[in-house]
Amino acid sequence: MKDKTRKFAVLATTLAFSMAISQGSFSTIPAAVASDQKELTEGEKLIVKVNEKGFFDKKGRLLGPKNPLKVAKGQKVEITFVFDEAVNSLAIGDVHQMAITANDGETIESEKIWIFNQTSTLTLVAGESGRKEYRAYCIIDCIGMDNLNNLVITVVGS
Repeated sequence: MKDKTRKFAVLATTLAFSMAISQGSFSTIPAAVASDQKELTEGEKLIVKVNEKGFFDKKGRLLGPKNPLKVAKGQKVEITFVFDEAVNSLAIGDVHQMAITANDGETIESEKIWIFNQTSTLTLVAGESGRKEYRAYCIIDCIGMDNLNNLVITVVGS
């Protein structure tokens, strides 16, 4: 009987820890985020939440072609992708890995993000080599694959 009680306690602790992580209780994510309504300012960190429904800003607004992220030409852009799957979602066990491809085909890839590694950051210089636009998408087959293919980053300014 003690063995069953012990196994239950381990399972309950693991579940509680997983739920705390997925709800952000142990999160160290930076607070600043660029809004779709303004241009990213120098030194501001860009947070993009990733889940099976798509890419979202910190306020929960869906990001995509109709709501692109705007960055100034020549600016160093630091984008942190955050695993944001709900505990009650089948996608909670998914793993995502983001790629950002410029309009000239240049591509950079993030580390994998999932329940136990919730963030990965990519850095680029907006407009470098004449690039005007970037597209971010998940490169791993996952439940949200159809919704994780359309994050647009537009370069503005001269």
